[in-house]
Amino acid sequence: MTMTTVAGPDDPEREHGDPLLEAQAGTALPGLLADHPSAAAELKAAVRAHTHLKEQQRRASRAAAVAREAEQRAESLAARLDPAGHRFLGFAAGTALVALLVALDAVPLNWAAQAFGLNAAGSLLVTVILLVASAGAMAAIELARSAARRRAVIGALLVAYLALVVLRTEYLVTVSAQTLAAAILQSVLLSTVSAALVLGGSAVIARTSPLSLGRARAAARRARDAAAAADAARHKAADTLQRHFGALRQMQVAWAAAAGAPDGADHAAWVAALDRAVHAFFPGQ
Repeated sequence: MTMTTVAGPDDPEREHGDPLLEAQAGTALPGLLADHPSAAAELKAAVRAHTHLKEQQRRASRAAAVAREAEQRAESLAARLDPAGHRFLGFAAGTALVALLVALDAVPLNWAAQAFGLNAAGSLLVTVILLVASAGAMAAIELARSAARRRAVIGALLVAYLALVVLRTEYLVTVSAQTLAAAILQSVLLSTVSAALVLGGSAVIARTSPLSLGRARAAARRARDAAAAADAARHKAADTLQRHFGALRQMQVAWAAAAGAPDGADHAAWVAALDRAVHAFFPGQ
């Protein structure tokens, strides 16, 4: 069926008309609908489509408001928690990477724990303590906002690693009977690996979004998707209603041609009057 463009709500053809012709169109319309059951069915379908469109418009408006609020909440949190925009890692991904680095640090720290000369259970306990300290150091470097505090934290780490180097060197020379140079080299390498893992973990933490910010951004994405879906549904409902209007307009033209316009009215004015009579069923449209 060919679609005919329907006059818009601001079209002068709809807004202005002869009052007498308007009254005649309003009187003639029920008879025309009664004589043409297909037109009556089309009008009922158009009324249902109009009701559906109004509901979709309300839903789209609510969804857009929710999306704006979610965007504002996410932007407010980002301005407070990530003003530079460097935290591109999600909370789950960042946490998993930090956990992996801590797990890798267990190997050199376990070797360092053996320098205390404890049994297997004691060495394991020392390893766990060192691991906790390693994770704390990762967080401490990131949380030290000022340069002076960060230098103090890094200085404390250097002292701790130097102590581990001394202990490990003494253990290798005494227990494993290695030369002093080989023991120092091995101890320095182990401490360097552990320090690199700590610095890497701190860098990951610095690029990881806080949980609250990640949730706010995810909520904003969901709200945007919901608003887009609601707007698409609104457009679809509007297109459906316009198709019904087009079909009704074609029927009005056929009615006017078959029955003829009232005395003193031309064909175009009569079609326009019938169109306004039909659109009286659709307030606000």
